[in-house]
Amino acid sequence: MPPMPVNRCLRRIYDFYHLSNNPLIIMTFFPDLWIDTESGVTLQFCVIGYRSHLTAQKIIKNEGHWFMKTHSASTETMATASLQPLLKLLESKGISARDVLASCGIDPSIVESPSRRIEISTFDRLMEQLVRMSRETSLGILAGKEVDIHHFPLLAFLIGNCQTLREVMATLRRYYSLITDTRSPEFFIGHGTSRIVYHFNEGKPVGNQVRAELITSAAHTLGGILCGKFYQLQDVGFRHPAPANREQVQKFFGVPVHYDQAQNWISFSSQYIDSPLLYSNSPLITTLQKESEKAMERFSHMQSFSQRIMFILNEWPETIAITKEAVAELINTSSRTLTRRLQEEGYQFSNLVKEVRLEKAMEALKFARTDVQQLALNLGFSDRRGFERAFKQWTGLTPAAYRRSQIGHSRNRISESA
Repeated sequence: MPPMPVNRCLRRIYDFYHLSNNPLIIMTFFPDLWIDTESGVTLQFCVIGYRSHLTAQKIIKNEGHWFMKTHSASTETMATASLQPLLKLLESKGISARDVLASCGIDPSIVESPSRRIEISTFDRLMEQLVRMSRETSLGILAGKEVDIHHFPLLAFLIGNCQTLREVMATLRRYYSLITDTRSPEFFIGHGTSRIVYHFNEGKPVGNQVRAELITSAAHTLGGILCGKFYQLQDVGFRHPAPANREQVQKFFGVPVHYDQAQNWISFSSQYIDSPLLYSNSPLITTLQKESEKAMERFSHMQSFSQRIMFILNEWPETIAITKEAVAELINTSSRTLTRRLQEEGYQFSNLVKEVRLEKAMEALKFARTDVQQLALNLGFSDRRGFERAFKQWTGLTPAAYRRSQIGHSRNRISESA
């Protein structure tokens, strides 16, 4: 893609404002963007995301220009929790979800852990199979209607602590990697309109359509249940051509739907973007806040800050390494402050991570089918041997010996009850 002149860029985005009080003279709406920093033109747009996300992007200054090239991973994935509404839809039609997964070469047990990941290419292959079997052309729309934020516990926890729709948008943008490691969406807030722009690499036509409709309909569904009367949809855009199910799509959204767009997007009113969600009549926000408080009760022996960190560590996605810096970023603080506050309450970050890993390992090893190598990787170990050494230090037993002891206890309890 050739560099985009500043005037063309301004023409397309002049009416959008930045999301936060810390704007950057960088924008990720376009894959490649030149901005003349010496022209006197000030473009203030905010890229909200992990610092690690920002440093993963290539930013070069060349001949008085800033050039940004977005890094794209060779293999993109999404959380298996994203499959839940689709699998639920299948079961309602009398189709065995396990059989469909197996027919696509996907281990059915992968969906038992919502934090596991599935490659986007595999998802597309699965969608083609589902469309053929169900003869349903609106799978993405139907599944998006059934989306449940509770399938993403950590994200639900974070959203439950948001005060406004602007905060919800920033949280979703910032922690999009909990859903998928594809490029995060951009949010643009104007005088009367806000727009969410979704990006993902092109795959097969059926997969492209289902993914686009799933993401957009899920955003629309969550907007309504999270923000209540504060959410007012205006129009929707898709990259793919008008499909055979365009009437169903139009009926679902109830607003103008555009096709053959440069990106997938959804627009809604900015009128209530900073209004307190407490007054939006959204039962979900109240529920999430109560669930957040209830989840903390598990760690009631701890003080408030340590409680919060333990909850986050317990819900941390298996595929993302647990680091002090990443956890600190999530709660909007520095790793030094995180260390200090934990020490004030009598804890060390490394010990909390160890406690969480041990608890998860002991729980997983109760089941004979648990793959120890995969468990080691899920818990952040580089290999099985490292995990086995650590587990023996923690418990005095090897994982195999611990599993045998747990299976033996289980059998004894069954025989006693009989």
